[in-house]
Amino acid sequence: MEQRDWILELKARVKRSRRLATCLFWLTDLAYLNLAERRRFVPSFGAGERVFNMGAGFRSSPPGVLALDRESYPGVAVVGDLASLPLRASSVDGILCEMVLEHVQQAPLALEEFGRVLKPGGRMYLALPFLWPYHASPHDYWRWTTSGVARELAGFETLAAGICGGPTTTLINVLHEWLAMVLSLGSDVLYRLLYLALLPLLFPLKILDVLVSRHPQAAKTAALLYVHARKPGADRASSAKPSLLATR
Repeated sequence: MEQRDWILELKARVKRSRRLATCLFWLTDLAYLNLAERRRFVPSFGAGERVFNMGAGFRSSPPGVLALDRESYPGVAVVGDLASLPLRASSVDGILCEMVLEHVQQAPLALEEFGRVLKPGGRMYLALPFLWPYHASPHDYWRWTTSGVARELAGFETLAAGICGGPTTTLINVLHEWLAMVLSLGSDVLYRLLYLALLPLLFPLKILDVLVSRHPQAAKTAALLYVHARKPGADRASSAKPSLLATR
């Protein structure tokens, strides 16, 4: 049964102000995630290369990166479905796709489309949820394990892979939901109030992932995984040389 997500309704109201929405997104996602590999990926493309932020939504894309989304939000350059991209084959140099594919009903087809539109030697950076609570936007279909990511990207060369949201994030996310649910005593209204009240109290603890995510077993309970992969077929000597090591 499809769940109606009140958080989605709240986000829809926030999205009416792009500046506020982008600020809140940064505070509630980017402030605590491991983005070292992302920071290497984005500036590694040269002038004139086509890089797309797939499923960009209302968020501002990095400078020089084209936004693609199924909705025509401000700043979206191309409107289209990720499972059927309105782009020519081998026409894209890079793809950035962060915490989006879980909301795509045909996510395996979207990954195939990424492979189709990427040029030989083209690269993509994906951030995917592993242990993350249900969050509709407006739907939520998928989760990935490390071996699942490897299977889906079997035709690509993995340049770097690791954790971008660690075990502490998983723990806090679940604790947040559990406390709001139990303390609300069955009241949906009280649940929502507690959910919002607990957010600033629990959220800062996620910063502990800076240390916890370095443990060799951290991937077993990670919240979010990342992968930086390259489509084979180009002369490696002429392509960009990103980091080949996972940052965590």
